[in-house]
Amino acid sequence: MSFYEDMAATAGRLISKFGQTVTVTRTSGEEVDPITGIVTAGTEETFLPKGIFQKIPDSLIDGSRITDSDRMLILDDTVAVDQSDMITISGQEWPIQDIKPSNPAGTPLVYFVRVRR
Repeated sequence: MSFYEDMAATAGRLISKFGQTVTVTRTSGEEVDPITGIVTAGTEETFLPKGIFQKIPDSLIDGSRITDSDRMLILDDTVAVDQSDMITISGQEWPIQDIKPSNPAGTPLVYFVRVRR
């Protein structure tokens, strides 16, 4: 095992211990007919990674880019989240605002996901 794989395993254990299960829902394949405007529904995939959900420090809230309702979610490396995914935590849906992966030397460790309610 490489150094970064060890780091990813440690991060995963800590997130599992102190975090909670999060639902990531991804919809793909939705199509809109440009002539009729009829929408053909896509398929939904659901992933259940572990994550740590926390409030963003007040010093980082600027009121426009980052608001008081924003939260930071630190997800394990079991799924690479996408901007169009929907996060569900404790029955509440949180759209993704920003994703910052921690991916040294091509080894995903965690994903820092800013969500907004």
